[in-house]
Formats: sequence, structure tokens, C-alpha cells
Amino acid sequence: MNSRLVTEIGFGVIVFAAVALWGASHLFPKKIPPLTTVLAALMRKRSTRIALVLAWWWVGWHFFVQS
Repeated sequence: MNSRLVTEIGFGVIVFAAVALWGASHLFPKKIPPLTTVLAALMRKRSTRIALVLAWWWVGWHFFVQS
């Protein structure tokens, strides 16, 4: 198994977990807040916004750029 496949499986697991959390937030809104509420709370700080941009840059550079 090569490292690219492991990386793609890892990102797939992350996407699956995100979709599962989204579904759970609609089923149990009092226990799990919706994504928009969580993102609004996270985006209040400038350092978090910078970290999010850097994380997306890293994903784009390492996952989507073909060499």
C-alpha cells in the first residue's frame, strides 16, 4: 500500500466523520451544535482564521498538486 492511498483513505475518513457529525447535529441539536455555530465561535479569533488558511494551503499543496 503506497502513501498516497493511505493519505486518500485518511481524508476519506475525515470527510465521513464530518458528514456523521453534521447528521448528528441535526438529530441531537441540544447535544451537538450545528457546524455554523462552531465555525462562528472559531472564527472570532484572528489566529484561528490564519491557522485555517494555512491548513487549507497545506491540503492544497500536498494533496491536489501533482508533481
